[in-house]
Amino acid sequence: MLTGYFPPAQTVLLRLFIILILAAAVFGGAYIAVDKLYLRPKQELQADKAAERLTPPGDPSLPEFQQCLEIQKTGTPAETLDALERFVRNNPTSPKRNEARDLIGVLNSAQFFGVKATDGNSVVVKQGDNISRIATRTKMPLELLVHFNKLQGPKIDVGQRLIAFPTNFRLVLNQKQQRVILMNGDKFFRQYPTLSWPGKKPLVPLAKQTEKVITKVALTDKGQPPKPISQEYFGCFHTITYPISGHSIFSQADDPTRPVPGGIRLAPEHMSEIAVLLPKGGQVTLE
Repeated sequence: MLTGYFPPAQTVLLRLFIILILAAAVFGGAYIAVDKLYLRPKQELQADKAAERLTPPGDPSLPEFQQCLEIQKTGTPAETLDALERFVRNNPTSPKRNEARDLIGVLNSAQFFGVKATDGNSVVVKQGDNISRIATRTKMPLELLVHFNKLQGPKIDVGQRLIAFPTNFRLVLNQKQQRVILMNGDKFFRQYPTLSWPGKKPLVPLAKQTEKVITKVALTDKGQPPKPISQEYFGCFHTITYPISGHSIFSQADDPTRPVPGGIRLAPEHMSEIAVLLPKGGQVTLE
């Protein structure tokens, strides 16, 4: 029938065109079916797997940490401390590790400063003793000895019992977390948040180094040094320096005794605690 209207060559081309259209329709339908049945589900599965890789897994340590918080509500401080220390040991990569260490620090501090005099942690003043000699003999910082025993001056009496025992506090300046960490020997004592940290952001960490405390300066809120051997020392503004450039620790932003530039600023109550625990000559490590 087509030959009656078109030349033979055009008839052949028209037939080929129709065949191509039919073939496209057939193969197009087949592709849609294959895509729907096989290709698309496979792509969706791959996408789901990729999403799983990007989505962080749930914290498996969370139930144990929540259990520690329950113990804190109902148990003793000693039971809470034991549970938190066990949590930190068992979960070194947990997102809750720092929070647990914060709680451990508060408990350690309360336990340490709440100690009562016993035969094992105290001395009886002998003839010829004075505060400095007792501090040296017992290896306890003089400031801590005064604070523990609530002394208001240098006078002590023969036969008087004083809390005095050896301590070995040292400081760690953690650049990554921007925290100041207090250690008692090799044992974690407490970590402190900082109000400011030296250097521009993003922070370029300095090489690890260890130095010793050179100076400890205390000033009252009136800018005067406290009376020698006084309870007033604990409530002062403090600056502690050592040969780590720009990383002295301090509590008063406008302290004229603070070396410049830089420095790590802490809350006054945290600096007061460090000031009575960390002796002059004590070790400080930047890491």
